Amino acid sequence: MGELPLFPANAPTAGRQEVAAVVLLEALRAVLRERGGAGWLVGGTVRDRQMGRPGTDVDVVVDDDPRAIAAAVAARSGLPWFALSREWGAYRVVGSPGHMDVAAMRGGSLAADLALRDFTVNAMALPAAGGALIDPFGGRGHLEQRRLVAVSPRIFADDPLRLLRAVRLAHTLDLTLDPALRELARAEARRLRETAAERVLSEVVLTLSAGRSATAVERWADLGLLDVFLPEVTALHGVGQSPFHHLDVYGHTLNTMERLDDLIEAPGAYFERSGELLAARLARPVDGVMPRPVALRVGALLHDVAKPQTRALDDQGRVMFWGHTELGGPVAEGICARLRCSVAATSLVRRVVERHLALGFLQHEDPPTPRSVVRYLWDAAPWEPEVIMVSVADRLATRGPRTEPRHLARHLAVAGELMEGWRGRTLAGIPRPPVTGDDLMAELGLAPGPLVGRLVREVALAWESGEIAGRAEALAIARSTLEQLRAAEPAAGDEG
Repeated sequence: MGELPLFPANAPTAGRQEVAAVVLLEALRAVLRERGGAGWLVGGTVRDRQMGRPGTDVDVVVDDDPRAIAAAVAARSGLPWFALSREWGAYRVVGSPGHMDVAAMRGGSLAADLALRDFTVNAMALPAAGGALIDPFGGRGHLEQRRLVAVSPRIFADDPLRLLRAVRLAHTLDLTLDPALRELARAEARRLRETAAERVLSEVVLTLSAGRSATAVERWADLGLLDVFLPEVTALHGVGQSPFHHLDVYGHTLNTMERLDDLIEAPGAYFERSGELLAARLARPVDGVMPRPVALRVGALLHDVAKPQTRALDDQGRVMFWGHTELGGPVAEGICARLRCSVAATSLVRRVVERHLALGFLQHEDPPTPRSVVRYLWDAAPWEPEVIMVSVADRLATRGPRTEPRHLARHLAVAGELMEGWRGRTLAGIPRPPVTGDDLMAELGLAPGPLVGRLVREVALAWESGEIAGRAEALAIARSTLEQLRAAEPAAGDEG
């Protein structure tokens, strides 16, 4: 790249990523030479190069037909391509890894294009053919100062999503918002309501994918953005709790996210035998959009979302939140629907909210019975480890004057037993019970219906708990359960 090589040789993750980007760049240069056009690397590509961060993605603007350029680069590289936005003239060549985005130059010149960008650190360019950095707004200096500065006062009016992008860049790149930018964002925070939910979710996911998640939430709150897209969370401010807590519900929520980040960073420190399996699970995304750690963090953010509605005092004046998990599940699901989360991510978040207290109830069993462990894992499925992790984070964030270390230790011990139960079932699999619903109907003379389902569940519970060892015992359990259910039925005429 002439005076400014795109990827420094000492970049910490150089290698395959660098080679992939260089291949795309060489193809772009060749195409531009053949067509007699010009192109420039722009945006995050140049910003990250200035920070010594190699990347696989390349953003380009051209003074030629971007569709033709993208098609030619793809053909020369043997890669697929598609239209990102025909309306805006943007096309993507899909590399491995990474991609190249080719867009039309806005405003008729490079200077006009850069003036339409959001922040000065994103308004720099490098000629694709090689040459010096083009930096009309001082972005390189602002990077050196670790400052995020607006290109113009119109950045949020032009695209309100930039409000969230400002937080993401500050959070993930360790930048400080320029005072003028901070005040502008606060003044225009309400514009975020004009942005499509899918775009909001994308920024939230990118932000929560890096750094400490509670810090990201505080950044949103500082600019007034949290009150716009998650008012249910700002409603947690000032909601006092019992002496078992040292913070109000909002503070406790952020503290829970802090503890969850610790768990995600080093799961083996809390679940030694399950650490490797948990790390592998955390590396698998929940869906095509949301990494599993992000879904967990959203669950922790919303785990007490219904406490304001359920706060009450009992006869002795103690603060209680009866039913906040049952009510919180649908509230959390509604928030996920508003943000256009996937079915899988919504399921995880709702299960975490509804089941985060269940682990604590098992502390009264010393130790939990195999039947209790199986029931817990059934109720948490298919998100067993996620529910356990948020429950532990919630407990670690509860440190009021009434909190006793022995109770915390017991909670962690039970969590370890439950995680071991999940680990064993994951590694060894769950053997199918020795009888099926069809077997029970044939043996007991039953017709299909809910009763058969209840018997199948009871047999499965006894089987997975290790209480029975074969078909004869399974049938005996089914017969016994059937007798109990029939004995409990009201006699005819007793309904009144």
